[in-house]
Amino acid sequence: WDALGRTALVMAICVPAEFLLGLGLAILFIDNFVGKRLFYSVMLIPMMVVPAVAGYMFFMLFQSGGPVNDIVSTLIGRPFALAWLSSPGTALIAVMIADIWQWTPLMFLILLAGLVGVPEDQMRAATLLGASWSQRFRTIVMPKMKTIIIIALSIRVIENFKIFDTLYIMTGGGPGVATETISVYIYKVTQQDLIWGYVAAIALVVLIALSILVSLAISRMNAAKEA
Repeated sequence: WDALGRTALVMAICVPAEFLLGLGLAILFIDNFVGKRLFYSVMLIPMMVVPAVAGYMFFMLFQSGGPVNDIVSTLIGRPFALAWLSSPGTALIAVMIADIWQWTPLMFLILLAGLVGVPEDQMRAATLLGASWSQRFRTIVMPKMKTIIIIALSIRVIENFKIFDTLYIMTGGGPGVATETISVYIYKVTQQDLIWGYVAAIALVVLIALSILVSLAISRMNAAKEA
């Protein structure tokens, strides 16, 4: 239950953060500007990095003598040497930062595709009628993007639920069990305790829970299409 709670916590913070950042970037990229193609390519790089490599990269970044502490030291004007991955209070934060960095581009890509599909004639008509940007976004863009938003959130919730590679390389579930999500817990019980029947039961429950989640998402998508 503790592992499930930590998984839910990671999900509750990472998914909304990735959605808001992805949506903000998608809105910026919907218009043409100098160097758009270059920035677009740069934006997608984190998503292309193998999770294990991303985990090792952030493991190095968050070391006591790593770049993160150096940046903080520069900003506050005095030495700062926090052991991010050795402290129960900050290890999970570091893991969530890594997850947000790597998977915000996926959210950005999906939401940008949705924004591109919004009918331009409706946007122009609303502009001519005097609607502000926020009014156009609220009354035209968001209703048209309901299906895309549900797809993006569903994908990230499911993927976030089974986060393993990055987390395991960064902390191994530690210190103690401070960053032990359900995937890491299942791995440890399987490899260390060899309680295979118990692990199979947990995996089956997780599969059923995610299947229910997908079914609900599909129902919402169908309702959004009909609306």
